[in-house]
Amino acid sequence: MEQKKKRSTRQQRRSGLIINVLTLIVLVLVVFEGKSLISLFSRENIQERIRQEEDEVFASANLLSSESEETEAPQTGSDAESEKASEAQTEEPETEAVILGRENGIPDGGDAYMDIVVPEQAVALDDSYFEDAVFIGDSRMDGFRNFSGITKGSFVTAVGMELENFYTDAQIATAQGNALVMDALKNINFSKIYMMLGTNELGAYDMDAVKESYRKVLSDIKTRSASADPVVYVYSVIYVEEPLVTTGDYVNNANVDTINLKIMEMCKEEGYHYINVNEVLSDGSHSLISGAASDGIHLNQEYCRKWLDYTKTHYVPTV
Repeated sequence: MEQKKKRSTRQQRRSGLIINVLTLIVLVLVVFEGKSLISLFSRENIQERIRQEEDEVFASANLLSSESEETEAPQTGSDAESEKASEAQTEEPETEAVILGRENGIPDGGDAYMDIVVPEQAVALDDSYFEDAVFIGDSRMDGFRNFSGITKGSFVTAVGMELENFYTDAQIATAQGNALVMDALKNINFSKIYMMLGTNELGAYDMDAVKESYRKVLSDIKTRSASADPVVYVYSVIYVEEPLVTTGDYVNNANVDTINLKIMEMCKEEGYHYINVNEVLSDGSHSLISGAASDGIHLNQEYCRKWLDYTKTHYVPTV
């Protein structure tokens, strides 16, 4: 006689249902997540999973930061040098305008001759440097001799001296009477020449002719030197204070700049040293400092002393 199968109890059916559901969940998770149920519900594995995801997030952030730094990092090599050179070329004209502009008395166009402009030296000369020097020039140089306080050096100066009358007028007072400049120089032992002419040439129509006359005069003066190769310093023609000038409208600062540019050209061609005394006597606008000369031309004592101080700090060190 066959035994009847026992009917499953409600509790057994419920347990079986739960097992089936759990089995289904496990299968779904295995298929779609690739992980076992045990791994899913393990606290340690969950924490490890979180840490891994955090590391991935931070690693991604660091990667983005590194890429940003590489993008913004300064260029090196030829590209960077090229870029810097381009920037320097862009800024140079503005800097040059400041250095060579109205602030220091260099005429427009004078930047091409800056290598013959005597630079300032750290140590000032004393008057002994001028023992073998001769100072030649017109009434402005004569005022320098009388009011600067200089104690050494020889002076060959005359009111109204100019390049045109240099060889024709006996204008230099000597013990034997008035003499031509070249004759007066015969009795002086010099190896340095300080020259300032040009104020009386401001009305000239041909500044190139003035330049050539200046070249000849200096060449002839050098033949009177005790040295076979005397040092030649040529002062810039000093600016004027135009409202005070009564000698003629041609005595103006535009003409001063024109003649100074020609003098710079001549110094460049001959290897002479240009002393830009206007650097200390200019008001910064191509004009003489107001009050430096009662008549707008001839410097008073204070500014003659400034002229001397400037000369003592502007010289060729190897001489």
